[in-house]
Parts: sequence; structure tokens; C-alpha cells
Amino acid sequence: MKLANTVIAGVNKAGTTGLYVALASHRQVASSAVKETKFFLPLRYGQPLPPIAEYAGYFEGASDEPVRLEATPAYFYGGEPLARGMHDALGDPRVIVVLREPVSRFVSFFEYQKVRLRIPESMTIEEYLAIADRLDRAEFADPENEKYFAFFGGCYADDLPAWLQTYGDRLRIVFLDDMVADPQRTLRQLATWLEIDPDGYTIERTDAENKTVAYKNRGLQRVALFVNDRSERFLRRHHGLKQRLRALYFRFNGKAGKAAVDDTVLAELATRYREPNERLAAQLVAAGIALPPWLQPAGSDAGTRASSPVR
Repeated sequence: MKLANTVIAGVNKAGTTGLYVALASHRQVASSAVKETKFFLPLRYGQPLPPIAEYAGYFEGASDEPVRLEATPAYFYGGEPLARGMHDALGDPRVIVVLREPVSRFVSFFEYQKVRLRIPESMTIEEYLAIADRLDRAEFADPENEKYFAFFGGCYADDLPAWLQTYGDRLRIVFLDDMVADPQRTLRQLATWLEIDPDGYTIERTDAENKTVAYKNRGLQRVALFVNDRSERFLRRHHGLKQRLRALYFRFNGKAGKAAVDDTVLAELATRYREPNERLAAQLVAAGIALPPWLQPAGSDAGTRASSPVR
């Protein structure tokens, strides 16, 4: 059976779709029939996995490509049970985790839940945060609460140790900052790490493929989401067609602009993330990974040290 040997395992709303599309364009990469197979997600919720043959079905078109790729960013939050279960099932795969500054990720996740029609369009970010605050981490073992996971989803230090311990050098940390600033360099570094040709891409950018765009008509949005989900296997094989259809849809039902977020809310979120960010910085430094700007102390050159390996 053909199974993935490379998995983008995290995190939501951090550019994983754009990275997946770019990597999938490489001539030495066979991508899964859908981006998010979600095959290992049951382990996050304490449930058994389906038969592994079901997972192999996502790679029926693969031949002898050295890299077989899938991307389910919610895997990251499954902790040791998911990290270990995926390791054992796939035989020590490579794992890529993309991290984004957590306050901006929080806002993006919140807006995305509206676009997916999971929370009311009229809900304010303050109302959303109040509901989320009534849920503790244990209550997110219920998948129904996932739509309120914006805050905990940015506490990367809670989940990263399990991935570092399970995968070691086979774990690659990528920062959205680097993907935006220099996508070609990021892709070439990943190709070298994956031991494939750095010049083998047909797409050399990591633009927002899953960009959150507000809608005008709720009914039309519901239909569009249904069609998109049902036709993903076809659209993944025809990336250019998907881009044209998406642009056409946004022209008719897209709505420019996003709701303003009060500065006091942003400041509160920044304060809440200070402690988990400090733990994350310590974990990355211990692993020899250079820090992104949003984790660096003022005046630090931690992100530019030439001696720091890049993962």
C-alpha cells in the first residue's frame, strides 16, 4: 500500500494550504487526493482509527515519487497519542509544522468559523472569546467545540513537545513569516530537507490558498461550501480551474473587508499569549531552532544567528 511519508501536521490558519499546493506541484511529490485526509484525527479524540487501507486510498495515483504528501493541520493538537500513532502507522514519516504569530492566527481562525457558517456572522470577537473562556482544554475532546478553539490553538508550547520527542530531526518547523517574506527560499530549503530537487516546483509561491473572505449571501455561501467539499478530489487535480472558479465566486458573493478588532481585545490576547510564547521560545531554542520576530525579546538577534540551524 502507498501511504504518506510526509505530513503537514499543523497548524490551522497558518498558511498550510498554500504550502501544500506548492509542495504538491513538485514533480517528485505525490499528493493526497484531498488536502486534509483527517485520517488520524480520531486519535485526538480518543477514538480508534479506520482500517489503514482507507488511508491508502488517498494515494492510489502515486507511483514511484519519493515524497507522498498530505496536510491535516488539526493533527498538531492531538498530542502524544496522535504523534505516536501516526509515527507507528506510517513508519517514521517526515512532519512539517507551520507556526504563525498567535494573535493574528486567533483573529483569522475566528473569521474563518464565520465563513464556514459554524458561528453567527453577527457574533463579535468579544462574544466569541467569552464563550471560549467557558470551555477548558479537556472539553475540546468533543469535536463540536472545535469552532471555539482559537485561543488554545495558539498555545503551541502545549503541543509541540510531543512532536519534538516523537520525530526529532524528522520534524521541520516553518514560520509563516518566512513563507511570506521569501517563499522560494522556504520551498528550496524544504526540498533539500526532503531530499528532492530544489528546482522541481511548478508553483514557487505560498500565497493564501485558503484565504478567509466574507460573503454577501448566506444561502449561496452554504451551497458553495457544499460543492467545494464534495468536489475537492477533482479540484485538487485541476488547480488552475479551482483558482478561476474561486475568483468568479468571490466576484459575485465575496465581501471586501473584515470586521475591525478593538485594540483592547488584541492587547488582551497578546497578554494571554505571553506565557505560552515564552515557553515556546525556550522549546525552540533548546531544539536549536532560530526564533521568528514575534518570539524574540526586544533587541535580540535570535532569529538571525548564522549558527542556528533552520528547520
